[in-house]
Amino acid sequence: MSWLWGGGTNESTRPDAYSKLDPSLKDFLSKEGPFKSQDVPSPQQPQASPDAASNQYRSQLGWTSPPPPSTEAISPSPTTQVPSESLYPDGRYAHLWKSYRPRAEIEAAGKNDQDKLRDVIDAYNDRRSAIGAAAIENCVLEQMAERECWETGSYWEKMNMCRGRNRQFIKCYTMQARFLKALGYLSLDRTEEEDERIQMHADRLYHEMKAREEAMEDAKKAGLPEPLFEKPLITPASTTAALGADSAYARAREKAMAAGSGYNEGLKLSDYSPERQEQIKKQLQGLSKEEKELEMQIIAGERRAQIEVAERIQERFAVEREARKDRRERGRESVGDSIKRAWGWDREG
Repeated sequence: MSWLWGGGTNESTRPDAYSKLDPSLKDFLSKEGPFKSQDVPSPQQPQASPDAASNQYRSQLGWTSPPPPSTEAISPSPTTQVPSESLYPDGRYAHLWKSYRPRAEIEAAGKNDQDKLRDVIDAYNDRRSAIGAAAIENCVLEQMAERECWETGSYWEKMNMCRGRNRQFIKCYTMQARFLKALGYLSLDRTEEEDERIQMHADRLYHEMKAREEAMEDAKKAGLPEPLFEKPLITPASTTAALGADSAYARAREKAMAAGSGYNEGLKLSDYSPERQEQIKKQLQGLSKEEKELEMQIIAGERRAQIEVAERIQERFAVEREARKDRRERGRESVGDSIKRAWGWDREG
């Protein structure tokens, strides 16, 4: 119904609005406006290609440089060294990777002497926590039996809080944890393979202990004398054969033998303080010969771990002492260094 507004003028023959502007206004727009007059396509001009339109918009925005090359066209330079952490092996962002430092290196450089000493203590505490997880893994059958008692057990068992199954699980967990300690699971220098060997050997020792207890109980019920076993449950030879000659247990034993200490062959009360000696004597009271031997081996295992941690701490103290000495020789001794030197921290021993 274009006839109501003066006829049906075709869009292609309609006069351009820009051509009707005043010449001075045209000149002003061509100089100050963001769009140029020649950029306005006339109806007779063919449609520009997508690349031409892209170049037109770039010229209007002031981007006169050519577009960046495609990522597919980038080829790695033979002189560019790309770190393994980079997601782009073709050498992109190489200028950003020049100053890159791994997180572990930054954390190690930012730690002071107290932080490094705390790492030793934290590593020992982590090993103690790992013992609980390993003991539960070895006692998973006892744990499942206790859970089944609560879910499908008889009314009498539930009224007694599944006491029998609970005692079995608690005994398994306690003894497995103690076996792990005796076999050197608290040691800080171990591999995952050695962890697995220690865990499997601890489980083997627990089931052998149960078999011996059952044999002793059967002999007691039958009125027979207590059975004699060929060798103790834990011996240095059998433990070394099960864990390997390069295990933490074997290394600690060799070190103790070289130092003339007997805590790896058995329990030597003279290695402990008088207070600890009294505690050990109370722990051994009322135990059978087999139980005493096992208790002594467990205490010896705990002592091995404590000695290893003490050695690590002494090494950290020695490194810190050398660092304070170096700072003093270079004339950069801090106030804390002066206080520690006055308190005698720089004396060895």
